[in-house]
Amino acid sequence: MNINNLGLLNSLAAIINEGVYDSDYSTTEYILHNIDNIQNITVNMIMDEAYVSRSAIRRFCNRLGYENFSVLKHSLSDIIFPSNIHLREFENIGSFRKKVTEGLSKMVTEINEIITDDIIDSLASLINEHEGVSMISANNISANLLKFQQELFYAKKIIKIVDNYFDRDEMDVSSRETNLIIVVSVSGIFAEAINDIIREVDGKKILITGSHGEEYKKVYDQIIYISKSDISDDKMGLYGKYGITYFFDLLSEHYIFTYKQ
Repeated sequence: MNINNLGLLNSLAAIINEGVYDSDYSTTEYILHNIDNIQNITVNMIMDEAYVSRSAIRRFCNRLGYENFSVLKHSLSDIIFPSNIHLREFENIGSFRKKVTEGLSKMVTEINEIITDDIIDSLASLINEHEGVSMISANNISANLLKFQQELFYAKKIIKIVDNYFDRDEMDVSSRETNLIIVVSVSGIFAEAINDIIREVDGKKILITGSHGEEYKKVYDQIIYISKSDISDDKMGLYGKYGITYFFDLLSEHYIFTYKQ
């Protein structure tokens, strides 16, 4: 799996949000308008209907981290969408509101049971005692980490956020920034994608996840589970959208209360 797959929607969204009406914008717009049929789209179709050149499409793919359009389009599967949206059955607002309310109540109760005060205190202590802390996630939850990063600035603690595409060289295994590595992967998909990279990086490694797979246990020094059972049955994506926010709110509050000078 190309690690950049998990940040591909963010890259496409950034091009749209920038609002620069160039060949990248035209290509992105065409891809998004045809995303439900992307596997049948060809370069020639984009050229004819988005009015861009073959070389422009190739440069577009290269800038997003893909060798060519064929590789890029095979990365645009249901799995890259946030919140397990590909697993959901959509319903009217009344039913959805009730289901979310019930799900959130159950989720918070479960997190409070499995994430004890001692776990939060231990993780906050590790972050405090390590001069270099790197937090790694896919783009779909990086906003939670950015908020956490900025809140810790208030306590004069600087941590590094790594998201989207990266490789072992970017981690700079000899630098102080790899003293403590915290990987956040709610579903476990991102953690699985970077297992080989993390295995080679020096430092204390912690995984925060809702996946209960066995493949991570030989890579990480500690695994913090945010759910009692495997997260794969979280069709509404509550843990990814709300659970991880709650977890880092707890961690931020405790860290600032305990360590702000």
